[in-house]
Amino acid sequence: MASLKEVAEQAGVSESTVSRALRGTGRVSAKTRAHVQEVANRLHFTLSRSASSLASGKTMRVTMVFTDTLNTWFNSAALEGAYEVLSEAGYDLVPMIVRTQADMQRFFERLPGNRNLDGMIVVSIMLDNTQVGILEDLTIPSVGLDARAIGGYSATVRVDDADSMHQAVQLLHSLGHERIGFVEMPDNPDFLFSAKLRSGAFMDAAREMGYAEENLALFEGRDSSKFRSFQDAVSETANRIISRPNRPTAICVETDDFAIALIYAMRRVGIRVPEDLAIIGFDDNDRSSMAELTTLHQDPVMMGRMAAEKAVALMHGETLHEPHSMLRTSLIMRSTTCRLGQ
Repeated sequence: MASLKEVAEQAGVSESTVSRALRGTGRVSAKTRAHVQEVANRLHFTLSRSASSLASGKTMRVTMVFTDTLNTWFNSAALEGAYEVLSEAGYDLVPMIVRTQADMQRFFERLPGNRNLDGMIVVSIMLDNTQVGILEDLTIPSVGLDARAIGGYSATVRVDDADSMHQAVQLLHSLGHERIGFVEMPDNPDFLFSAKLRSGAFMDAAREMGYAEENLALFEGRDSSKFRSFQDAVSETANRIISRPNRPTAICVETDDFAIALIYAMRRVGIRVPEDLAIIGFDDNDRSSMAELTTLHQDPVMMGRMAAEKAVALMHGETLHEPHSMLRTSLIMRSTTCRLGQ
């Protein structure tokens, strides 16, 4: 393989000019850049990532922080979208999983001295005041994807939970449901996720639409570590819904996966969906259409792309026209909702 020196000799320029021309940086004319590239191609020379990184002071690496497994519907889709953009821009994408608050604290404590990344994307996590302060002091850009708030981040991409829950409550109200409720997912006690905004937004929307407190039910998520399995958590939640005095005739559920599991749990004990209990999910994931679930559609692939595009622009020193993007969901009508009494 040819060396940088040999390319410089063949092209009749300095080694530093070859480096700048092949990295696309510095003051190199278009004619010289094209000539250097032609010589490099002829000699089968490629400027190594490590050499380019050393010369530019950049690692060409972006870390994407998750708190759950990567193969969940939202995480895998967001990762796919971010990878498409970052790979095209020449960046490596490095997933990081923090499973406990202690892991999260260690990650943030090491950030100020971390020279192994040019930017970061944090997925679906609420940050505490210390973590927000660390992000504000960083010299690298940080993007919150599905962020609970914009504090500390250079940019964010979020879903409008308030509008989403207004759509859900408005549908149930129009279908004649007088007693409604919201079902939260089981909790990871170490983290507060952005999806937890939905229960509060649902209750606020219901009150604004005139629902009395006695006709509203909130089924809070219990500590996930107390359950042996996902199915145990579903069964426990189903029992709470069934045994509630004047139980709701319609519920909105924090995620599609939990909503679909609840449909089967209800039907096993003779409660018909949607005739006895209407159910609305949130996500519109791949299983939702098969389950005929009425749900609120969001697009994590697109959100991942948007977060990565913001990160790339910031890493290139650009000023974002819209640093904080709020996305609207769309209500998908299927067969788990119907007019009360039908």
